[in-house]
Amino acid sequence: MASAKPSVGLLYNPAVPAVLDAAGTLVDHVEVIPDRLWYDFGTGAEHRFSHAHAAIAQLGRYAERHAVIGHGIGLSLPSAMPIDEELLDEVAASHRHFGYRWYSEHLSMFLAPGGAVPNAQAGMGLPVVHDAELLEIVGRKVELLQAVLGVPVALENGTIFSAVPSPEMSEPEFMNRLHAQTGCKMLLDLHNLYANMRNLNWSAPAYLDALDPEIVIEVHIAGGDKLRGHYTDSHSRRSPAVVWDWLAEWGPCFPNLSAITFEYHESYHKRIGAAGVIAELEKMQEVADDIASGREVGAELA
Repeated sequence: MASAKPSVGLLYNPAVPAVLDAAGTLVDHVEVIPDRLWYDFGTGAEHRFSHAHAAIAQLGRYAERHAVIGHGIGLSLPSAMPIDEELLDEVAASHRHFGYRWYSEHLSMFLAPGGAVPNAQAGMGLPVVHDAELLEIVGRKVELLQAVLGVPVALENGTIFSAVPSPEMSEPEFMNRLHAQTGCKMLLDLHNLYANMRNLNWSAPAYLDALDPEIVIEVHIAGGDKLRGHYTDSHSRRSPAVVWDWLAEWGPCFPNLSAITFEYHESYHKRIGAAGVIAELEKMQEVADDIASGREVGAELA
C-alpha cells in the first residue's frame, strides 16, 4: 500500500516557480516533462539534443526540496516502430539527474512513420486500438523502460477525439491486462476521463468500476475549454466540479494512490492566476488528508 497520504503537486512549467515560491508546504512534488528540458533536432542530426541548461538549473533548485516525478511525452509507446533508444538514453539521464519516483508516458500515439521520416510527429496524441497486438507492442516497451530506469512505469489514459469502433477490449481492460503482464501502473487522468464523458458519452462510473483499483499510482486533475463544440483537455482552467467529486469519491478506493497532480499550461497562467493554482493545491491537500484518514481507519479495522 502507498504511504498514508498521497503527495500533492504540480506539473512543472515555466510559470510554476513563482507558484512554488508562494505556495510553500502546499506542494509536495513537482512533475517534470523531461522532453521540455532539451531541443531535439531529430534522428540523424549530428548533434541531436541541445539541453536547456538554465531551465535544468532552475528546476534543480526546486528538486532539492520537492520530490520529482517524470512524465514523458516523446517515447510514444503505442507506436509500431521500435522505441527511440537515443531519446530513451536522454530520459534515463534526466532520471539519474533528478531521481524520479516513477515515470509515466501516455497510452496515445505521438509518432507515426511518414514516408522518408521514420518518426514523424503527429502533433497530438492519436487514439489507439485496444487489442492483443497493441498489448504486445506496449508491453515490450514498458518492460524495456522499467529495466532501463529501475523505477515503476505508469501509462496515462488519454483524451480520445475520434472513437475507435468495436475495440477488442475496453481501455480499463487493456490497462488491467497490461498491469498483469508487466506490472505497469496507471496514471489516471480524471480530466481526460471527463473530456471523454462529454465528447463520447462515456460512463465514468462504468469506467472506474471496470478498472483494477490496485494499478492506480497517480491521479491528474485539470480544466479545459470547448472548441467548436468539442471539449478539449487544454489545461486552461481550474478543475471542474465533477472532477473534484470523482477524486473525493474514488481517490480512497485506490490503495496505491501516491500522488495527485494539477496540470495547467503556462500560457493560461494569467487566466488561472497564482491564487487560483494555490486554491487548487489547498483543495488537493484536503482531499489527500481525507484519503489518509480513510486509510488509517481501514488499517485499524484490518
